[in-house]
Amino acid sequence: MEFKEKFRNPEEAIIDKVLLLYLIKKAEEKGRIWGITKLMKLVFFAEREMVKDKVKGFNYNFYRWHLGPFTPEVYEDLEYLIENELVAEQEGIGVTNQGGEVLMELEDLLKENKGVLEYIENLMGKYACEGTDELMKSAYESEVELMPFKIKAKVRDVPIGYDLLTKLGETEARDAFEIDDAWLETLDIILDKQAYGSLKEAMESARTKASKKVVMTEL
Repeated sequence: MEFKEKFRNPEEAIIDKVLLLYLIKKAEEKGRIWGITKLMKLVFFAEREMVKDKVKGFNYNFYRWHLGPFTPEVYEDLEYLIENELVAEQEGIGVTNQGGEVLMELEDLLKENKGVLEYIENLMGKYACEGTDELMKSAYESEVELMPFKIKAKVRDVPIGYDLLTKLGETEARDAFEIDDAWLETLDIILDKQAYGSLKEAMESARTKASKKVVMTEL
């Protein structure tokens, strides 16, 4: 695989943000995400299982670092979700009311991709209640397939800086998170705090005007 192929395209980056928001929500239902290290490991476990089954869901590229599997891409997406008030870092990392509202808006899209989401749900049931130290130990003992040699090794035995997990290409996947152009345009709006706020104001204004019109007609 060429190095340039590791970079996420805009569609993959949007899908990752949606799946990260969904993962945080599901993890909250089982336990608490005390910090980025635990979140990073939860995402790694979920994507690892997806890639193993040739399912293209998350598109992160993990490499071996000092605390095990790491990617700056999770930091980038978490920062985006926080900036747009979909996620907050208070007593741990959690979904805000607005984040929950967005997930409700995406209910149809999520139902269409139930097969991909099941990987997240199953892994959160297994790992979300564990502490950060336990997750780090599990991550170090995880087995990965080192490309391009297709050699299997445990994370703890992989040299620092070496790739552990890379996103699947479209031709490699037997299943993937499906999203069309209409949903992509919708996500551009509802994931952005200002755009979503403007949309809700416009909808409320339209609703109010319609109500006034009805009242005046009745009079």
